[in-house]
Amino acid sequence: MNNIVFFFSGTGNCLKAAKTIAGELGNCEIVSMGKGKPGKITLSKKYDSIGFVFPVYFFGLPNRVVEFIENLDLSNNQNAYYYSLATHGGHVGNAACQIYELVNKRHDIKMNFNCDLKMFSNYVNMYNMRKNGGETTKKSNENLVPIVNSIKNRETNSINKLTKVFAFVNTSFRKNVSAKDKNYNISDNCTGCGICSKVCPVSNIELSSNKPQFKHNCEQCVACIQYCPVKAINYKNSTQKRRRYTHPEIDYRELSRYNH
Repeated sequence: MNNIVFFFSGTGNCLKAAKTIAGELGNCEIVSMGKGKPGKITLSKKYDSIGFVFPVYFFGLPNRVVEFIENLDLSNNQNAYYYSLATHGGHVGNAACQIYELVNKRHDIKMNFNCDLKMFSNYVNMYNMRKNGGETTKKSNENLVPIVNSIKNRETNSINKLTKVFAFVNTSFRKNVSAKDKNYNISDNCTGCGICSKVCPVSNIELSSNKPQFKHNCEQCVACIQYCPVKAINYKNSTQKRRRYTHPEIDYRELSRYNH
């Protein structure tokens, strides 16, 4: 049996979930939805299951996830088992029904199983994160087990309709998100290590004179802020004294290998 799971991850939460699913399914490829530039992607191989694992951004899908699915050619895999897992720190919003409608409208495929998983909330641009995410991480690992079992057993479920308020918020966010990196600043602490460029899931950062330069294709995944070892990257004047978070099981080197 051939399986594939696509993921989008900034701070490692979704990569952790995708790796767990792939490990349990067996013979499963793991592919980043952020790798390379958006463009037509054809799945020449036939798969028994195809999954999408992604974070919830402002009650819905990130831009790159929408772009990736719109450009994905699934014509050879009409009969695969399709599932999605939306990770979130607060409310899942429209994410599950949004991807269901997107796949159905773009590919004439009805997804079989859509679910969500609460993980550590880490959008540092808006708030200071809790001191210890260990309890939340432990709980999310436990809650992932029945989800994986449902996927292995090819369970199906129904989907709720889109909520207009959530749709408006997510659409507004996606419309304006790409240029939000103009609000990032680099302090003198920067050592030019390049970790920010390596972990960016959409290749939005390149080094110039050993300093990060943003290319205004941002997704607001905050990987650059969270993985910077010296807290040199910050959003406006908001994040300098806030705590940082990356998934404890995902090293920046591993995230970089998947994203580039």
